[in-house]
Amino acid sequence: MEESEETWDRITSAIQRLTALTKGSAADFPQDFVVEVRNRARPINNALNSERSRLSGSAIDLVISLATQLGHHFGPLLPHLGPTLLGLATRTNKLLISRAKSSLLAIAEHAQPPLLLPQLREALNSKSVSQRLVAAEVALKCLNCYDPSGLEVNARAEDIESIIRSTARDASADVRKVSKKLFEAYKLLFPQRVNA
Repeated sequence: MEESEETWDRITSAIQRLTALTKGSAADFPQDFVVEVRNRARPINNALNSERSRLSGSAIDLVISLATQLGHHFGPLLPHLGPTLLGLATRTNKLLISRAKSSLLAIAEHAQPPLLLPQLREALNSKSVSQRLVAAEVALKCLNCYDPSGLEVNARAEDIESIIRSTARDASADVRKVSKKLFEAYKLLFPQRVNA
């Protein structure tokens, strides 16, 4: 369904119903439910990108519910929704940036998908300071929430090290401030890699 003045309310209502299903029993059947949500990724992304704050807010609420209810089963949805959420962090609307950050933090906390770190690493190449700051803050959440044994995988540790290097020399003082916290958390998790 294309977004227009006539369809905004219907799209919002459909997303709210999907959120209610997520909070209900649909997440009890994660494999089937994830496939259904993945098949609807395009309209969900369109709603996330909407200039209509009520519609985009409903879509953000859906993503937060999906991450919270599905937990680790959320992972297959990240390639479909993650880039859009990180893209929202480039907008000038502070409410939209805050909502995108909230959803990414919920994904990091509840789903802990390994693919989030490479997406954050890529986002740190952005010209947008707000996107780099959101990426750094979500990376910090990953370090504080992820199972350390999952982060010890060499590829994950290299992603984290790249994120720390990138944020440490960022032009933004706010990003560099988060970088210091990232490095402190990294030292606690991986003292053997710091000393190597």
